[in-house]
Amino acid sequence: MSNTSAVRVALTASGTWTEITDARPTATFTRVRASDLREGQQARSRARAEVVEVGKDADSVAVFLDIEIHIADDARTARREFEALKAPERPDSIRYVGTPSGLAGLIADVKAADVADGVTLIPIGPEQRNLERVVGGVVPWLEDRGVTFSDDAVVSATGSRLPSRVLAS
Repeated sequence: MSNTSAVRVALTASGTWTEITDARPTATFTRVRASDLREGQQARSRARAEVVEVGKDADSVAVFLDIEIHIADDARTARREFEALKAPERPDSIRYVGTPSGLAGLIADVKAADVADGVTLIPIGPEQRNLERVVGGVVPWLEDRGVTFSDDAVVSATGSRLPSRVLAS
């Protein structure tokens, strides 16, 4: 996707990958794991170059960066809870432990810096609670910045409906 399009967001829930944004479909997508954003950016560049080499448009592939997440209402609580989980010290990919708004900012930065076309959020710890915080905090933050989500996909992946949005008059 070109940098002018909105970031795409997917979740893994109960081992199933589901894109929850309502985005223009691409011919293919690929998921990448990276130890940092620079490595993710290089993986995106490689994936796009590979499709160009076979005569396709670079925008025909969407690259999703895996991000392991544990979120709570405040960063201190998120860190304390995460410590108690005894998760592996070395993550499989980028790991974010903090608040929903902080995660939403990271997701926006991933797209703005051309690190990836989208992200795959992988909950660590209580899956349903993390997913509820994504739906209740991350999604509204991104919606306020122009990202469109599919209510059906969100329900399918999380069991939760998108929060209703009331516009002030």
